[in-house]
Amino acid sequence: MKTPKTPTSLTVLLAAAAATGATGCFWVTTKSEGKAIRNDVAALDGRVASKEQELGGKVDELQKTLDEAAKVLKRNSADLGAEVQRIDDAQRTALGLVTAAQANAEEVRVTFERYKASTDERVAALEARLALLEAKLGGGGGGGGSTTAEADALWKQGKAAFEASKWADAREAFKKLAVNFPTHDRADDAQYFRAETHFSEKDYEAAIPEYQKVYDKYPDSSLADDAMFRAGEAAEALKSCTEARAYFGQLGQKYPQSNLAKKAAEKDAALKKALKDKKKCKP
Repeated sequence: MKTPKTPTSLTVLLAAAAATGATGCFWVTTKSEGKAIRNDVAALDGRVASKEQELGGKVDELQKTLDEAAKVLKRNSADLGAEVQRIDDAQRTALGLVTAAQANAEEVRVTFERYKASTDERVAALEARLALLEAKLGGGGGGGGSTTAEADALWKQGKAAFEASKWADAREAFKKLAVNFPTHDRADDAQYFRAETHFSEKDYEAAIPEYQKVYDKYPDSSLADDAMFRAGEAAEALKSCTEARAYFGQLGQKYPQSNLAKKAAEKDAALKKALKDKKKCKP
């Protein structure tokens, strides 16, 4: 006995029923529905392809835009680098000019101080000659005794005024002694304390050249190293650290046996470290 053929639609129906029999639900797709689904899929594929093509065009456009932006950025970076280099060059040039100006200013200052010192020496020499002439014209021919007595009197006068903090009076008496009696035993002391009157008044600019006269005129004086050290302290008080270091360094070289040599070396080392500290040293 032959098994009868089952119609196609019935076959599909039975297969669907077998697949979903556990839940009691099934889905039947007819030929017309399958065709409709295929048409929908084809339409969807077309739309996807169209979107992909459209998106591809936009991606290409975006890539071109990014490439252009990269070129612009690269060009701007190069221009910025050149500008930075130009600024760096300008800063170095300006720094060089400032350094040169500072060096010139320092040279002018040192030259002026030397000129002033030499001028003071000439004036002192003229005052000394004038004093001798006045002594001769005064007749007395008193000889060395009266000269020594006058110098001693000036020393006592200056010392008393100094101890009383009468700086101007002390300075005048010491000046007369140092200028009029340059060979007197107290002449170097008078010159040193003449400088000290300026230092006591905190007139450090005026004190420095007066201290210089002590070790210039009386290099063997017991106060020569003291005068050089005090000149350094005066320069330090003015925040002229380079000048102060010159005095402290020179003291160690010229008077290595001085009891101030070690202290001067310590000050020199401290100032060297403080050169860039604007609170302690002027640029």
